[in-house]
Amino acid sequence: MEDNKKKNTEKLSEWMQKTVDVSKKATLNVKKGIENAIEKAKIGALRQKLKKLNPVFPAQYEDKNFNLPNMIMIVDDAVRRGNKLCDGAIGWLATNGGMEMLCLYDEAVEFSKLTFIPAAICDAIYYVDSFDRSKFIRTDCIFSKAHEEKIAELKHIAYCLGAKNCSIEIYEAQSGDSVRQIDASAKEIKGKSQTQESFESNSVRRESNVRSGKDAVVFEDNSNCKQPELKWFLHDENIKRLIEMRLSGEGSLKSETLELSGVSSATMSQKTAYAIDSAIGKGSVSMSSQAEKEYHSKLLYHIEF
Repeated sequence: MEDNKKKNTEKLSEWMQKTVDVSKKATLNVKKGIENAIEKAKIGALRQKLKKLNPVFPAQYEDKNFNLPNMIMIVDDAVRRGNKLCDGAIGWLATNGGMEMLCLYDEAVEFSKLTFIPAAICDAIYYVDSFDRSKFIRTDCIFSKAHEEKIAELKHIAYCLGAKNCSIEIYEAQSGDSVRQIDASAKEIKGKSQTQESFESNSVRRESNVRSGKDAVVFEDNSNCKQPELKWFLHDENIKRLIEMRLSGEGSLKSETLELSGVSSATMSQKTAYAIDSAIGKGSVSMSSQAEKEYHSKLLYHIEF
């Protein structure tokens, strides 16, 4: 009897010990589970914060798979200084008005190996050059720079084709008919930058016809006749035909006057202009209004050989 009691007592003790061990183990597992859940929550919160901050680090920027946005804003690195999640970053990615933008620290401009025209300044917004993705033009200068380049390219075409002189006039033709009389002359003195110009114009307008640019040049002893390099007018059929006629040597082309549509050498599409306006917000130069004016512009190009 006593032996049975002893055995039963030992079994009960073993069972109770096992119960205690199981309970301790369960408590430990619960504790570990809670700790893991807390850790996962912390990691999740950090990931969410990192996703919101969206910093760009040097290695990420230099990765061949990194897609550089078409729009860049130069920002002061002090904006996020002290934020450990952004330590070592060169800026961050943001989306404004549906358009992705790289907010690049001013101190990282040199590292970016990009060219900013004019020079990069804080809080300025730049858009990628249509012909070179390593160049970014400040948004309020895009159309004026393009205008200057187009004038220079037309002069270059005239020079390469051996022209004696050429005149260029850009005007905005929104609506209505117009009768125009234009007289333009210019003279360049060898070795000097003196230029004399005179312009006379009479215009009968029904509605709106606003001139936006004019220029003229005379070439002395110009015997060039070679294929010009084209950029803005690469796909303009009128310019292409003029070059073909001159280079073919057939016939005696003495002069030509072309009316070129602003659409054929558009700085950007109107859709892109609206997207930029949406991204940069109010208080800035309206890209869409400038694109609209360019869309309705005409360019008179007169060249004599």
